[in-house]
Amino acid sequence: MNIILIYQDIPYHVRALTHMNEDGSYTIIVNSHCSWEMQKAAVLHELMHIKGNDFSAEIQADLLEKLLHNQDLGTEIDDFQFFVAG
Repeated sequence: MNIILIYQDIPYHVRALTHMNEDGSYTIIVNSHCSWEMQKAAVLHELMHIKGNDFSAEIQADLLEKLLHNQDLGTEIDDFQFFVAG
């Protein structure tokens, strides 16, 4: 699975967001204002959404967020290939 990372100036309260692309890849926009540790945690959080197939889930977004925040972020990321844009 391909992941494109884009670092942009976005509002501070948004650490990262994910977009599912037409070709089956994903683009994660990471807040360039955040520290490296916050960026890393935000990317791992977004990866959990991708691995959990949350983009096709019929559960409300706020419920998914609550469920995901209670999970261990120690996910294996071997299934992902990263491309840093810019």
